[in-house]
Amino acid sequence: KQAAEGLVHLHRHGIFHCDIKPRNLLWTNNGVRIIDFNVSVRAESEDGKGGGSRRYLPPDLDLNNHPQNGELADRDLYALGVTLYEALTGRYPWDASTPPPGQTAEDPRDCPGLTDLNPDFAAIVLKAVAPKRADRFASVPEFEEALKRIARATRVSSELTAVLPNDAFATEQQQAKPNTNPFVSTLTTLYSQSPNTNSGTRGLDAAAELTYVPTALDNVLAPAILDGEFRLVVITGNAGDGKTAFLQRLEKEAKRKGAAFGPDLRNGSSFDLQGRCFLTNHDGSQDEGEHTNEEVLSGFFGPYEGSDPEQWSTGETRLIAINEGRLVDFLSSNQTRFPLLSEVILDGLSTGKNRYEVAVVNLNLRSVVGSSPEGTKGDNSIFTRLVQRLTDKRFWQACKQCDLQERCYAYHNAATFQDDTAGPTVLGRLKSLYTLTHLRGRMHITLRDLRSAVAFMLVGGRDCQDIHGLYERGDADAIIQSFYFNSWMGGDRPNSDRLLSLLKEVDVGAGSDPQLDRSIAFQSPTEDLSLFRFDRRSTYDHQVLRSRYELLPRALSGRPSEQRSMAHQFYVSAVKRRAFFERRNQSWKAMLPYRSAEKLLRFIHTFADDKRDDALLDEIIYAINRGEGLSDPARLGGQLALQVREVDRGTIRSYRVFPRERLSLHLLRELGDPRFIEAMPTGLRLVYQGPSNLAELRVNLDVFEMLERLNSGYQPSVEEQQGYYLSLSVFKNLLSSEPYQEVLLTITGQDFHKVARQTDGRLMMETLEGR
Repeated sequence: KQAAEGLVHLHRHGIFHCDIKPRNLLWTNNGVRIIDFNVSVRAESEDGKGGGSRRYLPPDLDLNNHPQNGELADRDLYALGVTLYEALTGRYPWDASTPPPGQTAEDPRDCPGLTDLNPDFAAIVLKAVAPKRADRFASVPEFEEALKRIARATRVSSELTAVLPNDAFATEQQQAKPNTNPFVSTLTTLYSQSPNTNSGTRGLDAAAELTYVPTALDNVLAPAILDGEFRLVVITGNAGDGKTAFLQRLEKEAKRKGAAFGPDLRNGSSFDLQGRCFLTNHDGSQDEGEHTNEEVLSGFFGPYEGSDPEQWSTGETRLIAINEGRLVDFLSSNQTRFPLLSEVILDGLSTGKNRYEVAVVNLNLRSVVGSSPEGTKGDNSIFTRLVQRLTDKRFWQACKQCDLQERCYAYHNAATFQDDTAGPTVLGRLKSLYTLTHLRGRMHITLRDLRSAVAFMLVGGRDCQDIHGLYERGDADAIIQSFYFNSWMGGDRPNSDRLLSLLKEVDVGAGSDPQLDRSIAFQSPTEDLSLFRFDRRSTYDHQVLRSRYELLPRALSGRPSEQRSMAHQFYVSAVKRRAFFERRNQSWKAMLPYRSAEKLLRFIHTFADDKRDDALLDEIIYAINRGEGLSDPARLGGQLALQVREVDRGTIRSYRVFPRERLSLHLLRELGDPRFIEAMPTGLRLVYQGPSNLAELRVNLDVFEMLERLNSGYQPSVEEQQGYYLSLSVFKNLLSSEPYQEVLLTITGQDFHKVARQTDGRLMMETLEGR
């Protein structure tokens, strides 16, 4: 409104700004100020046509003619409308760099987080950026008057649930029930192990739409598809990766753009958009009625037979979501019929390369903590945006009228991430734990896995009725377990959720730190002044932890007790986890279960493939040599030595030596340059390029941690060695076929004898001098 008032003042005095955009509106303590008049013009001026950014010029403006005053006013008004749209939604109104002629902007209510936008306000925004001047506001005063009639930009929270289907957030009975937030019930359905229903883990209903987080598929791939960039799009991944949901959203976007849809198909849809035909298959691994899956796939891929792409179908785009295993099986058994398509798809699955207008998107390679290929500023990972989405203040408004507001752990958890100051820090530390899980490489984290784990962290699998019952019973231990700093990994209870089970393995409360543990065990939680302050969050966590602290058994008999030990461990672990997330200083890093994680992440984020990192390469070679039983690897001069075999009760160990110049370090990533998925390397690759073949050792976080410990003189247990030596055994087997001319022999691991084959076939042994 203030910017509109400023334009009214300018236009009344015959000045047209001609460059209204976000960066030229300055927010001050005294309201909005319009700045930067470098390209502004006076009324009836013959000096110029006005400058400005093409991004904010009306699409129907004729730049060849000298503008009249009305056109100049319309330019300012249109630019202000685009600016308002961007400030409101965080995105440009169109999937283009400039306003496309004749195309209406997307309704802002379809953007994530804006479902509750006042319909009258949305209508004003759309009218301000209408593609034709006759459909826009005639003047800024008219626009200003329209804004003045809007009492508030959004509907109140009760209106938000009222416009949804009854089962979107809850039933009508649940919505009308006091002390109830229907959104909490919705979150319980996202949890994979929900005792009632996990219906929210599948499908794209109204509630799922409200909590949906757009990915690179939506922001990059969808516009490319609808622009006709591809003739075939194959999307593979695990169940829960969002393949079908993406196709459904794509169809919705096509409908918004005016696509003409044909009759409903059993497992997809067909539509025409801007002269191009589109055919989707939501699940290419299913039979369809009387047709077997083999017949379905044969018909779907039929236009892409043969080895000549010039003979493939044009003017049409086909899209399929399919399990990777089923896809590979079909292509393998139909190699003769689809020779080129098989080559293109199989190559695309491993490299991400798109050829012959065929896009292959392998969601098994997507990382929920990786950066989006769009390259927007800040943390744009799926993980961060999902947590922010599920803790959006609008979804938690109903909790403010609840009798349990000051004590409820669910509202406490949401308020933690809503805090403007401390919330981002807590979220960043939580992301570091998810990143550790990603770098371990034990499991591909799907969107379904992520939504399940985050939903459990917030509400613990309980709806409002269950939460009230918990507090009525006064189960303090269960309440403590439900605060986010415990529930992020499922708490101490057994949990069958895939991701929560993995997160439990990086529990920051499980490690032993005698000094920290002692201070926690003998200090009341209310006395810890090192924690963040959360102005809009209750302090009930302090109260319930203090009550647990005061009940700790402190008998002076000196006799060990299982009950006493478990009580102390439960309390200390909970307080340590809270300290990890909420301490203001950097001591939280020392609680990470992987001391090498920060070093590995720093290398991943700064590494360039065209540069060698000799220091880290030397460290890794040195550590492997240590792990092979060499107490002084420095004597090998940086070469890699691998033990040939272990002989039972043998006294002499033999090693093959591999020259350092053939070894190099690379990032462990499956895709070369992904366009359509959020990606992050999962570790490092130690590569040996021999005369006859190439061998690589994959170094994930567990292996990297072991290597770091070996360099520090650590002697691993048998259990710790298993993962590391399994990877190393594969590496050694790949190197076994490499020709060699010398071996090292040692008894002590410090003194070496070299046996080398001479050119005349003789074997010569000599003592290896110190280096």
